[in-house]
Amino acid sequence: MKQKIILDVDTGSDDAIAIITALLSEELEVLGITTVNGNLPVENTTENTLRIVDALGSTVPVYKGCETTLVADLYTTRRIKPIPKIDDEGNAIDYHSEFLNLEPSKTKVQDKNAVCFIIDTIMKSDNDIILVPVGPLTNIATAMRAEPRLAKKIKKIILMGGGYRIGNMTPVAEFNIWTDPEAAQIVLTSGCEVLLVPLDATHAGYMTHQQSIEYRKINTIPSNIMADLIDERITAYEFLQPMEVSGSAPIHDALALCAVIDETVLKDIRFMRIEVDFGGGLCDGMTVVDERPIVELPKNAYMALGCNREKFINMITERLIKNQLQK
Repeated sequence: MKQKIILDVDTGSDDAIAIITALLSEELEVLGITTVNGNLPVENTTENTLRIVDALGSTVPVYKGCETTLVADLYTTRRIKPIPKIDDEGNAIDYHSEFLNLEPSKTKVQDKNAVCFIIDTIMKSDNDIILVPVGPLTNIATAMRAEPRLAKKIKKIILMGGGYRIGNMTPVAEFNIWTDPEAAQIVLTSGCEVLLVPLDATHAGYMTHQQSIEYRKINTIPSNIMADLIDERITAYEFLQPMEVSGSAPIHDALALCAVIDETVLKDIRFMRIEVDFGGGLCDGMTVVDERPIVELPKNAYMALGCNREKFINMITERLIKNQLQK
């Protein structure tokens, strides 16, 4: 039986790879894709999501979600955007282009809001839906606040977010959690089973030009899109955040998606007390992990501290090859 999922995205490059992987996975039934403000404004993340869905010829519905964070955006000095990085030719470099380099979407976004879709779909379910948020958790937290019974109806949440020893937006905070830390705290303390796929795991699941070359040889629409996105990410990371392995980039969101299909793609999964600092100070957006043997509050979430890189890459490659053979 296929695993039912709702994929919640802020589609830039790695979200797009996660969406492609999900739509090519026979093990999954993607009930809908919901969009949120994050890597880009929600208008952009929605359009980018629709472009991917259209490019793959999918009929999976897309629902537009929250435009702003729960609280953080109210504090203008708390969310000052970093100065754009400029290369030697005067071009601005970022991890995610404003729009994916694909044809503008023809499919229309659904009329129903993403939060309403999440609530309606899960409340009518048989506790068999996994939520897969790979952006800020604004939609999920808003749904939980609007429908207090929601957490008990969710089978599991597997999210990309947080860091154990690594930060990227700040020395201690990962982007998705940092963007809406109040939302993350609501989700982590909701009572729902939560598995975090943090930077510690995703940085171990990097890809190189070897993968993009291989995917171009497959020469299908999904593989060519994925190859372009991998190369774009490597270029950005080489300039903005060079990785330990030269000429590589993590594909954060796709790893979280692959964990839904086969959790053994992750390593060193620990059950711990995990909360989020949302005080606005130096540690704003930090996932605070309490590993003391005796803690005041019960353990509430799982966190994977590593990944099986070979398995991760093989999972994606196998889906691209299978898609090629079906053409």
